[in-house]
Amino acid sequence: MLSALRISNLAVIEGVEVAFGPGLTVLTGETGAGKSILLGALGLLLGGRADPETIRSGAGEATVEAIFSRTDGLAQRLEQAGVPDLGDEVSVRRILSRSGKGKASVNGSLVTVGVLGRLLQGEVDVASQHEHVSLFDPALHRALLDRTGGLEALLEAHAAQYQDLRDLIARMEALGGDERALRERADLLRYQLNELESARPVPGEDLHLEEERRRLASAERLRRAVGEASTLLTGEDEGGAATRAARASQLLLDAARSDASLTALATRLQAAHLEIDDGARELDRYLEKLAADPARLLEIDERLDVLRRLCRKHQVDVAGLLERQKYLAEEVAALGRREETLAALEQKRVNAEAAARRTAEALTAARKEAAARLSRAVGQALADLALPKAAFEIALAPGPLRERGADEVQFRFSANAGEPLRPLEKVASGGEASRLLLALKRALAASDPCGTYVLDEADAGVSGAAAEVVARMLKEVSRHRQVLCITHLPQVAAYADAHLVVEKSQQKGRTLSRVHALDAQDERTLELARMLSGLEVTPEAKGAAQALIRAAALAPRAVKSSLRARRSA
Repeated sequence: MLSALRISNLAVIEGVEVAFGPGLTVLTGETGAGKSILLGALGLLLGGRADPETIRSGAGEATVEAIFSRTDGLAQRLEQAGVPDLGDEVSVRRILSRSGKGKASVNGSLVTVGVLGRLLQGEVDVASQHEHVSLFDPALHRALLDRTGGLEALLEAHAAQYQDLRDLIARMEALGGDERALRERADLLRYQLNELESARPVPGEDLHLEEERRRLASAERLRRAVGEASTLLTGEDEGGAATRAARASQLLLDAARSDASLTALATRLQAAHLEIDDGARELDRYLEKLAADPARLLEIDERLDVLRRLCRKHQVDVAGLLERQKYLAEEVAALGRREETLAALEQKRVNAEAAARRTAEALTAARKEAAARLSRAVGQALADLALPKAAFEIALAPGPLRERGADEVQFRFSANAGEPLRPLEKVASGGEASRLLLALKRALAASDPCGTYVLDEADAGVSGAAAEVVARMLKEVSRHRQVLCITHLPQVAAYADAHLVVEKSQQKGRTLSRVHALDAQDERTLELARMLSGLEVTPEAKGAAQALIRAAALAPRAVKSSLRARRSA
């Protein structure tokens, strides 16, 4: 919902700020007062083309700002566009510059005009030149028809079947493709598999080989160290540690005969002698096995080189090479079974496509029924709106099978008898566009996601009883959505929940427009009387205006009765 609009230096408007509420808001005023400028300002916020010539004379730039209530759809689009979500309200701003380089922002964040239009798409419908009417966008017609017909369950069923079909096609494409490319891939996979099978990697093998390589590469240094250690332990001419420990142990054992306290120490030295002697024998055994083996060292280097090359190639460790080997074997086997697999998938694809076409046909049948109901409802509304010769239809044409079915949906309209039905986007008359939008809005009140729509003289060309019908229809629609309506008919203005008057005046030799909210009852009566009688407001006109306001206050009962009558018919 539109909450507020502020305009600065646009055409004859120097500065205007207007607050809007729910329900029906009418804008009245003399021709040329600036009512359509308000619509143009809204169009700029919806991404409309900016004309520097509309900037007020003497000003360098014009500004249009608005505050909208945040809807779920708007919040989702803000997130998708990366625009900050600041809470329950969304502020938008557009600046027009004489240089043509304007700016746009949403919640204080700069955006392009295109992003601004996408963010507010579906939030406001402006039926004037109707380039901002979402109902006139052919891309939305199918979704509107489906929502109106309550086809969600059928859509979900078809979407599931269509997704199964797409999954099968994707699997076939993965196995299909260029035969030469597939042969080359099969050859590559077999080569890589043969490499791994020939290498026969063992998990942890590289660690053991590295350890053995370090020992072989250091054989001479190890021999010198171990030999010197053995000499220090055994020595010659009783110079070794083992001999010295044995002699010390024996001396203390002899002394212990005189002093028993030396017995424990003698025993420890005797144990040390045994440990040293055992260590010396272990060193001798190590030296016997230790030998330089250049051939084995070369063999280890070559094996490690093979393992490292395969690990780099497949970007895994040695343990991962076994997993890679398993994967390659499965791929090679799958390619070998390709023809058989493709034949089985093709049969599944045929069955899946048949199932998807059955659900699409069910959707088409349901859409035809919904289209007939909606066409009748809109046609009746157009007749009520003084367009008895107008025709409206929803055309369904076969299209390619897709997630949303196999139908192309288009809304078509003809204003006069004998004229061909044309797509809505080609409707030229602003009055006809407004009345058509009003008729569509009433028919789509429960399914249309748009929260605000603006009608420019939906009552153009009607009077008398037809004007009363337009007024009641506007009131009826405003119970579901916010409605802003420019009107010249007092019958319509009498039904307003809020009444705004656009006035033009001269100040310091310049023309200015301002917007005045009629809050008091006598102000509304006076404005309706002016609309009835022209420049001179007569007592009779005031009485007629009061009668219109009283009749409008009683209208809800009449509207409900007409709705019941229409439903029973």
